[in-house]
Amino acid sequence: MRNPENSSVNPNTGDVAYNGPLSLEKGDHSHMPSRTDAYLPAGDERGHVNASSLGGVNSKANVVAQHSDVNHGAYLSVEKGERTALQNGATIESEKTAVVNSQPGDRPSTFTVNDSVTYPDGHTEAVHHSFTNESYADQAAWNDMSASLPGTFDGPNPGDGLRGSMDSESYASLMESTDAEMPGLAEDYAPADFAGVPDSADAASVSAEMSVGEHTGPGACSADSGGGAGSADAGGADEGGGDGGASADAD
Repeated sequence: MRNPENSSVNPNTGDVAYNGPLSLEKGDHSHMPSRTDAYLPAGDERGHVNASSLGGVNSKANVVAQHSDVNHGAYLSVEKGERTALQNGATIESEKTAVVNSQPGDRPSTFTVNDSVTYPDGHTEAVHHSFTNESYADQAAWNDMSASLPGTFDGPNPGDGLRGSMDSESYASLMESTDAEMPGLAEDYAPADFAGVPDSADAASVSAEMSVGEHTGPGACSADSGGGAGSADAGGADEGGGDGGASADAD
């Protein structure tokens, strides 16, 4: 059920947030807010902080300027995972924020998602995501630029005594070999692990019938689980009427 009280705009920072349960709804993009100057520099789309098909409303308290790469890529992927979980009987308490840190109506710089998923078998999973509101090409260029600067990843870390006793190349090699020896580490932090299905043998029959969304762009994600760990990419949902894109949250 759509509840406008779950969506809000912080009058001091401009942050747009959703805080409440997710529900399966028919996607509705009628009466969307008009695009403003905040959309212009990046040619943004109107993206839902919480998808219309997950109970989000079509107001300025839930619709913001969102880059199309995020809207149809990472943010969309997590919405697919959330819908899959709900379709399989889970409940989800969600906190989603478009971080503005300026004034109401300005363009968000980042999107965060914090989901607490409770599956029918009683086990819970906490899934966390953070996405920069920029094109994937720009983000890749920034990463390449940072990596090319001398000493970018050589900053001191007082808590890591081993790091201080080795040169960068030796330390990096040790970390890679250590990761390879730790069962499940890479899988636990895989970008598209969270598909809304419990990570257990009991869910094998369900998992076999599900289609897992493919990772389409960068994003920082993690998951802590009571019955199994997972992580996810996510993607937003914009509407086709006026933004020239197929709707992601209108299924």
